[in-house]
Amino acid sequence: MPFKTSLLVFVLLLTLQVSAQFISLRGTNSSQILSDNYYNADLSHAVGGEIYFSKPIGFIPLPMNYNIGLDYKNIDGLTEAYLITGLTYVTVTPSGFMFATNAESVTMSTYKWLNYFDLNMYNGVIIGDSTYTYKMGGEIGYNFSYVLSKTLFLHFGLGARYNFTPDYKNDLYTDATSLDFMVKAGLLYKFKRKFNKPN
Repeated sequence: MPFKTSLLVFVLLLTLQVSAQFISLRGTNSSQILSDNYYNADLSHAVGGEIYFSKPIGFIPLPMNYNIGLDYKNIDGLTEAYLITGLTYVTVTPSGFMFATNAESVTMSTYKWLNYFDLNMYNGVIIGDSTYTYKMGGEIGYNFSYVLSKTLFLHFGLGARYNFTPDYKNDLYTDATSLDFMVKAGLLYKFKRKFNKPN
């Protein structure tokens, strides 16, 4: 999918996300571990940033969200841009962040951390001088956030991302696949929601 089309899709979907559970904005660092299935360590392979919305999936009785967002990477002067889509599974929530469906499930603890796992797909392009090369990836991550206020959190993440560029599959001089270790840091903003009050 061309970059302009991906951006248009993102903007259209963004208009539906005004009631999102939270929005995350983080800087990212990619440390390459494997390149075309060979060990090829590079501790600062790429730097970038990501922004994504995460909203509860209303029709299942689990603390799961769906994610949508944008990811940007710079690798030795080359720019990469991706549309993020995926799922989040919330494991631990701080006070007031509970997925409360009834009064009994409201937490009164003063726990200050939000913890969740996510599985995201990345579909995007490597942007050249006048060319766009399709690139995709999949990432599994562990994320944790510390409460700063009722709506603002310090937000960190660790993950592993597998990348694949189909056009480079038969190119002897360019890597078609890679495995990166991801480190992320930034802020998370929790949108206000109405919760059941305890009895």
